[in-house]
Amino acid sequence: MSRASLHVGIVGAGAIGGFFAAELIHAGCTVALLGRSDRADALPCIRWNGERLVPSAPQRVTGDYAVLREVSVCLVTLKSTETRAAAAKIANHLPPGAPVVSFQNGLDNCETLRAELGARVAAGVVGYNVNASADGVRRQATSGKLYVDALTGEPADHLRSLSGAFTRGGDQLELRRDIDAVVSGKLLLNLNNGVCAATGLGIEASIADPDARWCFAEAIREALVVLRAAGYRPARVATIPPPLLAHALSLPDWIVGRLARAIARVGPDARSSTLQDLDNRKTTEIRSLNGAIVNLAKRVGRPAPANDAVTSAVIEHERSIEQGASPRFVPPRELRRRIESMMKR
Repeated sequence: MSRASLHVGIVGAGAIGGFFAAELIHAGCTVALLGRSDRADALPCIRWNGERLVPSAPQRVTGDYAVLREVSVCLVTLKSTETRAAAAKIANHLPPGAPVVSFQNGLDNCETLRAELGARVAAGVVGYNVNASADGVRRQATSGKLYVDALTGEPADHLRSLSGAFTRGGDQLELRRDIDAVVSGKLLLNLNNGVCAATGLGIEASIADPDARWCFAEAIREALVVLRAAGYRPARVATIPPPLLAHALSLPDWIVGRLARAIARVGPDARSSTLQDLDNRKTTEIRSLNGAIVNLAKRVGRPAPANDAVTSAVIEHERSIEQGASPRFVPPRELRRRIESMMKR
């Protein structure tokens, strides 16, 4: 497939979807960007290194799924709560043989998409964080790369072309044969999303705070037990392997600070996507993050008090927003106390 012929559909025009669109346009791809409403988006983006990435002309965002009829590959960057409704719409318009990559949080999105689209659905992992500001600027807030299931046959050819396009756009996309392990490994890192959303702390502040860090470590420890009981073998997504990550978070502050810089570069303003949802008074994906561990724990008969406490705290925040109030964030020490109390039951 020639470079010029790669036509990419992106379902979801939020922080990640818009960032991908800017990179792929920079790489010379044609991009169809689907959002909730028709509009023009200048797609101003800033990479981790400070490089600005702004297409020469605004990108059209549309709510009409018919634009997918000509695409070679479709990327899904929606919140997990929106996957089921989008799956049938994608299936109605996507050409045969065009793969679908789920760049979404949680464990179940691919299963939902495959119910409508079959085996051409590939799991994907975004190894970095993107913040979207009120003026529409998408800023890459942490370092990392992309991972996608390698698939086979014609869809695999399209995915190799996609990998090349992201490389030309300044990103890295690694095709993997063990994507389930990568997805579950990323979920372990994403458990801090819930801790940040429960406490209101940014990513850097959550790692610097001993009590928030303890909550993250406990969430990882119990998630490892639950995931293994369910048949998952989480892969290393960060520098430190999953079994050692919880232990590393329990080390003294000065050691953790050095390790954190080795794991990923994190900007001082980086906020987890779950906390960003609360900032924007939206329903979060907590049920697909820490909540996914809670549900999986019930299925395999294991306890998950840390993830249960974190999930409950974030759901409390969602209810406050639904009632027109602001979230009353839980101090890290109080969140730790709640977890310790649940562990004793």
